[in-house]
Amino acid sequence: MLSSCATVPSAALRALVVAAALVATIDAEHAERDLRRGSSRAPLAAQPSSLADAALYGQADAARSLIAAGADVNAPDDTGMTPLMIAASQGHIGIAQLLIAAKADVNAVAEDKTTALMRAASANRGDAVSLLLASGANVDARNLGGMTALMVGAFGGYLDPVRALIAGRADVNARDNQSRTALMAAASNGDAAVVRALVDAGADVGVADVGGGVALTYAAAAGSTEAVDLLQKRGAKPKPADLVLAASGCSAPTVRLLLTAGLDANGARGGPPPLLAAAAENCPDVVVLLLDRGANINVTDNDGWTPLIKATAAGFTDVARVLLQHGADMDVADKLERTAWMYAATRGHEEIAALFEAEKTRRKK
Repeated sequence: MLSSCATVPSAALRALVVAAALVATIDAEHAERDLRRGSSRAPLAAQPSSLADAALYGQADAARSLIAAGADVNAPDDTGMTPLMIAASQGHIGIAQLLIAAKADVNAVAEDKTTALMRAASANRGDAVSLLLASGANVDARNLGGMTALMVGAFGGYLDPVRALIAGRADVNARDNQSRTALMAAASNGDAAVVRALVDAGADVGVADVGGGVALTYAAAAGSTEAVDLLQKRGAKPKPADLVLAASGCSAPTVRLLLTAGLDANGARGGPPPLLAAAAENCPDVVVLLLDRGANINVTDNDGWTPLIKATAAGFTDVARVLLQHGADMDVADKLERTAWMYAATRGHEEIAALFEAEKTRRKK
């Protein structure tokens, strides 16, 4: 974990988690719907009892018969999804067309305010997205979290739905309840093609969420070197917090790119040191890279922990080995007056303790 002083990166990471949770609810509801039907799922040859079932199993003839018999085309199933939402998410275009022709409400909302368009975008159904937009779907409708279909598709890294939504004049700079944008969603997924499509459509690379994170922050946290590079070329300016996020994610290529952009390997004055973040997350390659770029090997956090103490306490042998090879001070004590040596002994990390003994012998020569 990062030290308590890493407030900006922690906020960005929390935003990533929340964004993932918002999108995951859609997939969870899909799974719940299938689970409820699960063992009693009807054979394909059987006649579904509802339009929702016909839409789920892709039985167009059954859907046509049910519609002709007067079935309610907007009747939700037991998870709150309408037949059109189900058909769209399953990619059953023919059934979706039948439902729309029968006056199904393309803008109906589930309990969480998701729409058929969002369901299609979340399932990477580009054809369904195009059909719904052509049929009058509200391209900028929002769910309870404030997310639009474009945000949902971008978070999934789904290029075809994103392109269809952009063509349908989706607001590329719309913000959800935490001021996150579709560009941030795409950057958090790490899909550079979706990032490029959004930026080409006018997405603002500099807009910040409520925690101060921008699209580049999300890309750095995801370790997407290509997305970070693209955003920089489109005017985004990397910040020390981005380096900490990339370092804690063990993304050596992204760390290298950010250092090349001019960020200090030691981070911002008073901010969380990238080297501590890398050591705490068991990222030996990043540790080497930062040390080679001048990072202070004995830097401490608010508890007096050095990178060597962090690695030793956690039992990260490879990181401890790298730090020792680069001359880390084995005798620095933290605020509890404990050294890395002590943590190796008290936590039973015998291999690291052996490294200390060998390094001590070597340094005496």
